[in-house]
Amino acid sequence: MTIFRALQQLMGGAWGLRLVGSLMAMLLVIALKACGGGGGSTPVSVIPTAPPTLVPTPTSPPAAQFTIDVRFPDTSLSPSQQSIIRSAALRWQQIIVGDQPNLPPTNIQANECDRGFPSTPLNFPIDDLLVEVRARNLNDERILGGSAPCFVRASNGLPFYSVILFNTQNLADLEGRGDLPITALHELGHALGFLPTVWEPKGLTAGLVGRDQPTPAGYDPRFIGLNAVNAFNTLGGNATSVPLENQFGAGSRDSHWRESVLGRELMTTRIDREVANPLSILTVGSMADIGYGVDLSAADSFSLGRGGGAAEPLELRELDWVMPIQRIDAQGRRV
Repeated sequence: MTIFRALQQLMGGAWGLRLVGSLMAMLLVIALKACGGGGGSTPVSVIPTAPPTLVPTPTSPPAAQFTIDVRFPDTSLSPSQQSIIRSAALRWQQIIVGDQPNLPPTNIQANECDRGFPSTPLNFPIDDLLVEVRARNLNDERILGGSAPCFVRASNGLPFYSVILFNTQNLADLEGRGDLPITALHELGHALGFLPTVWEPKGLTAGLVGRDQPTPAGYDPRFIGLNAVNAFNTLGGNATSVPLENQFGAGSRDSHWRESVLGRELMTTRIDREVANPLSILTVGSMADIGYGVDLSAADSFSLGRGGGAAEPLELRELDWVMPIQRIDAQGRRV
């Protein structure tokens, strides 16, 4: 007797027949799967597979970067001259790497620092230093220009708005002789705070007389910031302070490294032409002393003394230009 008929007799009736049919269908499916599926085709699972869980790779936020925003409010500098100054700003951004707190919009108005500076109200955020650059006839072709901070952060005394002025009487010659890049780099150093007006409130100088006083006999002004002193001694000096310029008159005295000792360094009062004028660890160290985060490894190699170029040094005769520095707090208010 077949299995089907035995089950039919066992279960009896239509209901039993339906049940047996279902059982036979199940047996057929099992047999097909055991043999590799009907027609030899590869079995396909119909059980849904959960998609893989994608875990995002952790990423660090981009490192903060010190930014010098150089602006030219008029057309007094040519496009090529503007490009040279922007390149000098990029070089300083390799040296100064620590971000500064952004300044919110302020109520600083146009012309508060000097005629044309600022060119507009500073009613916008500033990150990190805004430098406006113009050129004018300064009525003395021996003067190359000048630079100074005008507004500083109340929290640390570092500039957030500075100005640079070039002399239209010699600007084209500076560019034509190839002296404008190093001059721009030098002036931006002052714009960043390489000046007694920034040093003295921080206690970084010793022996300076008032800027309106005549130079006394044996005058010996010094910079006493620890980072600069360590750099000076690394370069071959042997002192507890660094000599500042003690001659050459207003605009040079007190606000540069001493030419007779540090010769070719960028922040002396002369440019040695046809040779390098290095931005050395000495100047980088002084920037650390006033509060900047710096990268000493980005400094140029340097040794004490001038080591003379083939041409006469170019005197960086600068304006005796001291802005009335004002302090602004983190909310954009005057202090």
